[in-house]
Amino acid sequence: MTDKTYLIVGASGDIGKAVHRDLQDENIISISKIRPPEYKSEHHFLDLSGQISEEDVREITDHIDVIDGLIWSPGAELFGMFQDTDLKAMDEQYNISIRSLIIFIKVILPKLKLSKSGRIIVISSVWGTVGASFESIYATMKGAQNTLVKSLAKELAATDITVNAVAPGVVSGSMTSALSDEDLEAVLGELPQQRLVEPSEVSSSVCFILNDSSKSINGEILNINGGWYT
Repeated sequence: MTDKTYLIVGASGDIGKAVHRDLQDENIISISKIRPPEYKSEHHFLDLSGQISEEDVREITDHIDVIDGLIWSPGAELFGMFQDTDLKAMDEQYNISIRSLIIFIKVILPKLKLSKSGRIIVISSVWGTVGASFESIYATMKGAQNTLVKSLAKELAATDITVNAVAPGVVSGSMTSALSDEDLEAVLGELPQQRLVEPSEVSSSVCFILNDSSKSINGEILNINGGWYT
């Protein structure tokens, strides 16, 4: 334990849960929409799909003097043809992936600066880099996250805060478990390693970036996909 304080948003998802497990010996503030966390933390429920405010974030973080890292891992896939996408679903994707992320960073930035080794890590996706048919809106939001990461990394470099994204390929978990055997076999057939990415692999990458020895890693989109779309 290094006695650091990390804010994990989306802590009950497959990746967020893996990160929480690996950091459970630290001081964790976790946030999820409905499901409670499996590991010890100060937990808050917050629905990011709506119009959250800066005050919502302050209520969660005002009692904390220093935050050493923000791990941003909320989100849900949005499948379907572009012209059939419901505008409400589109707005929810924007609110979760972009608007809420910006608000959280804006509010906690002074606390990250006090850390002297602050980290912002966004869980993005391979689709944010290469695009995805039938997932155009989801891929667009992930691409916007990647651009925010690269821009903020430059803007905040002099503050000792690093900003990076981890972009997994197809991750084993709730989304892939919903696939039929036939669909899963088709997905595996496209992957160079013929296997899904484990949430623990994504978490290991997050922990690597959080390490003090990784302070020169900044503005990167770290691909975790077994050689897929390299």
